[in-house]
Amino acid sequence: MTIDGNKADNWIPTAQAAKKLGTTPLNILMHIKRGLLFGVENDGVWLVESASLEALIRKRKAGNIAVVCQSGCTKHARGCGSCA
Repeated sequence: MTIDGNKADNWIPTAQAAKKLGTTPLNILMHIKRGLLFGVENDGVWLVESASLEALIRKRKAGNIAVVCQSGCTKHARGCGSCA
């Protein structure tokens, strides 16, 4: 099976991506919308391309990307402020 031309095992559910980033599945969808992650909807389920997730994690560790809506962002100085 392929998804968007890639093997299905190259994709992970938003919930799993959220755990890796320490955020929520909704924020993962926001990351997709903003172009920070590459994701597709397949049979009503949103999936994240593993390579794009790993690239985002590397950028974060290197300090090359601003933090976007982490869980508990009211305690995070650079959070979005939407939950303040």
